[in-house]
Amino acid sequence: MAVRPVQRTSLVEGAVAELRRLLAAEHWPVGARLPGEVELSRLLGVGRSTGREAVRSLIASGQLRSQQGSGTYVVSTAPVEEFDRGLRRAAVADVYEVRIALEVEAGRLAAIRRTDEDAAVLGELLAERSAACSDADLVDADLRLHHAVVAAAHNPVLAQVFDSFLGALRVAARDAVADGDVHGGPGGGDARAHEDLVAAIVAGDPQAAEEATRRNLEKALERLRG
Repeated sequence: MAVRPVQRTSLVEGAVAELRRLLAAEHWPVGARLPGEVELSRLLGVGRSTGREAVRSLIASGQLRSQQGSGTYVVSTAPVEEFDRGLRRAAVADVYEVRIALEVEAGRLAAIRRTDEDAAVLGELLAERSAACSDADLVDADLRLHHAVVAAAHNPVLAQVFDSFLGALRVAARDAVADGDVHGGPGGGDARAHEDLVAAIVAGDPQAAEEATRRNLEKALERLRG
């Protein structure tokens, strides 16, 4: 059996490992912008080229993303699985198409199965979404609300599939808002769609919940395609 000698870890690999440690510790939480190239390299104690390569490695792996003219942002504080990396590289419109399929059914089931506790949580999150003051806050509040809708469906498989899409949904929603593609919020252009969705779930009306979800997300998809 031929065994190759273990190679000393390169500076780039060491910088990648340290960045991953800092991300896991949420030194920079999801959505945070990393320091610029010069400052980040200084913090890591490496040259600019080494720091640049380490950041590129984490962009390729899906933990970071680069936004032209703005900087590098944290997408995930944990290593990203291959499936999730594929989702994060997908076109925003493609992500929204799958989102519609998942969330229309989630809204329908939530209207049938929601508990009083679910209804209370949805009301609180709807208020938080309405009170959001920045694009980043709006995206996060919007996804918390939609996550609660999926939870109210009380289908563990549906919840697991939706959770696997959360990272990609967050990136897609932030990009859509930043580019001005989606007005009235990252979920869609109909200002009343979220209120109608929550009202339908609380009222136990699955058809109305389906219609509100579809109206919300299809309006967003139309604008993204346009």
